[in-house]
Amino acid sequence: MTLTTPGWLLHGFRPWAGVLLAVVSAYGADRVQGWPQWQRSRAALDHRHVRDEFRIHYTLTGTHALPAADRLDADQDGVPDRIQHIALQLVTARRCYVETLGLRHPFESPRYKGRVKFIDVNVWSLGNKHGSAGDAIVNYHRPSDPPEGVEVVTIDLDAKLPPRNLSPSHELFHVFQNGYSQFKNAWYSEGTARWSEDVLRAGAGAAGSLPASANDLEGLFKLSYSASHFWQALARATDPVGRVRMAQELRDIQYPGSSKPVIEDDVFYGAKLLKTLLEELDREDNVVSQASNLDPLNWSETRQNAPENNRHLWQALLNVSRRFAADSPQLRRMVETLGHAPETPDVTGVKTNAPPAL
Repeated sequence: MTLTTPGWLLHGFRPWAGVLLAVVSAYGADRVQGWPQWQRSRAALDHRHVRDEFRIHYTLTGTHALPAADRLDADQDGVPDRIQHIALQLVTARRCYVETLGLRHPFESPRYKGRVKFIDVNVWSLGNKHGSAGDAIVNYHRPSDPPEGVEVVTIDLDAKLPPRNLSPSHELFHVFQNGYSQFKNAWYSEGTARWSEDVLRAGAGAAGSLPASANDLEGLFKLSYSASHFWQALARATDPVGRVRMAQELRDIQYPGSSKPVIEDDVFYGAKLLKTLLEELDREDNVVSQASNLDPLNWSETRQNAPENNRHLWQALLNVSRRFAADSPQLRRMVETLGHAPETPDVTGVKTNAPPAL
């Protein structure tokens, strides 16, 4: 396959010499030298812990080493407890998304089915970021991989991530989103990912208000993580009870060496709404792909984040909201007031009917 450099991988890291020797030994100096920087850096992570579909890569040496304070190995199995905590959170979150919320596993999506074998989780230094997730299918050709390599999707997590921080589950939700649609506009992608964290955390995130005017709507399109307040309001409008059912065995899972459960309670507003929204976006991006002559499984990074997408995201949201509006006065008011997708509001407030440059 042709390896490109997705924007989410451009960190400018340099591989550390000692660990890189294993990669060079496996593939030869000439071949490794020809790899892009993002590939060489991640392939140089020399420790791996595999749990289900997650391959967690980390190192104990060099710039990207797991901090000494996080290398405690209480069960003496050779894997730091911090790495086991990340693995357990990812597996538990995936079970919640699939078994409790009824979402489609990304590996069952047309985009990834039959190709992607693992989710590769790189634990290393990300500076001031906690994590990121990629939608591209990549092949790192790690030393432990077969000669042809393995096709994967990627999650990056910071090596200094605070204990039991929910970034692993947050980034995993992005992988689920990417399995449903090509849309990545931040008010949708980051707002709903922040909402998804409620499946593990105690209680629920704060709710804001639903948009009541075109200005409100344009303001919403400019948001990122804080758009979660909108999604929480929407979730409560469709699901005022906000409880989900899950197996007791799932509820009983605890972090190794701790009495703290991975799932803190059963509070989650809008479970049916979330599933319905993702399924509607799966349909909507197919409509956009056909109308704009785009590959339905591989839009460019620019197109995935284009302001033009906002009207399609809003149209999908309206379609979903109408299904719940009969039981929700708040949703009825929003749909009646803003029941038509805007022309093409972008983050500058300029409207245009022309598609963005690709």
